[in-house]
Amino acid sequence: MTKLRIGNKALIKDMNRSVVINTIRKVGPLSRTDISTQTGLGLSTITKIVEELKNSRLVFETGAANSTGGRRPILLEFNKQYAYAVGVKIMKDHLVLALTDLDATIIHSLEVPFHPTDSPTEIIQLIIHTIEQLLSKQQVKIDQVEGIGVAVSGLVDSKKGLVVRSPLLGWEDVALSKPIQDVFQKPVFIDNDVNAYTYAEVEKGHGLHQNNFICVSIGDGIGMSIVIDRKLYSGEFGGAGEFGHTIIQVDGRSCHCGQEGCLEMYASTIALEQESTVLFRSYPNSILLNKKLTFDSVYDAALAGDEMAIVLFDKLGYYLGIGLINAINSFNPGTIVLIGEGMIAQEYFLPTAITKAKKNFFYHDRYETKVLISRLGNDAWVKGAAILAINQLFQPPIYESTPSLLS
Repeated sequence: MTKLRIGNKALIKDMNRSVVINTIRKVGPLSRTDISTQTGLGLSTITKIVEELKNSRLVFETGAANSTGGRRPILLEFNKQYAYAVGVKIMKDHLVLALTDLDATIIHSLEVPFHPTDSPTEIIQLIIHTIEQLLSKQQVKIDQVEGIGVAVSGLVDSKKGLVVRSPLLGWEDVALSKPIQDVFQKPVFIDNDVNAYTYAEVEKGHGLHQNNFICVSIGDGIGMSIVIDRKLYSGEFGGAGEFGHTIIQVDGRSCHCGQEGCLEMYASTIALEQESTVLFRSYPNSILLNKKLTFDSVYDAALAGDEMAIVLFDKLGYYLGIGLINAINSFNPGTIVLIGEGMIAQEYFLPTAITKAKKNFFYHDRYETKVLISRLGNDAWVKGAAILAINQLFQPPIYESTPSLLS
């Protein structure tokens, strides 16, 4: 996977083809002249590559553009129905799978529960079975699928297809890609779930207008993805963005990661549970007594006027604000996009978090970081998983064994 191809005419041709098809994918419909202007490639080169892409059905002509004189230029559009992709999101107790076109538009999706005690092998077999079921329902053959993307929580080694550690699932050193790839004989790409959501945010959400931003996920845990010049930064071995394990309280609450005082212990579902054990003494009549605390249950209680629920969210917002200060001071992003199931209760904790976050290093010099809420919804997790696979298939094929639709 990491062995570079020899620099020759074939590689240059494939690189140029990649530039052209990705320009049409991202910006089209475009005329041949527009593509030449945007890519810097000569019009004769563009014309030859476009003919090849048309013959392979990856692009098609879609009418003519307006003209100020002379012949109206023919527009070219990416054929998103050329093939399919599959996106998979592994949740704490269920799977979400979607069949998409090559623009990550969901054609059909399925949700399948599993028991939290199920082994990795059992869950992988469930993924395989559900993919087969998904394709069968839509009468799609596996030959029509070009790639499979899987989003999973925790530390993920994407190059090896390995889940190094997922505290949410209780997994360690689980080879996730290979068993699925062995069955379907199709490339399988895996990544951290927040990264997957961020791929969708870059291409379908706030990232359309932002080059440098971070996504912060609030829910069972706290996660982050970092976007620099519209590309995700993964770090040395895929671990960039472990925002939930930044320390905000010296010698604070013990975290499952082995540290003490992690943000995740103060601004996630875990925080609601731990904080409530103290607050119940002051609010013995809270309707949350003897209930499992989740963002949904505490939000419902807050809507009903439960004082303890409101205090819980206020405390969570305060600590989240401290975390956001650290993120702003560390990365100087133009925008922070908030995602995750916790955002259902944003009205109760976000004002406190934003007020606290404004006290960052840059604010006093009138440089403000915007805090936005993702508009994509829960489908973005599985769409992002599909985009993970789709984008890999259209990467410049500079490595010898890189799966690609372009070589």
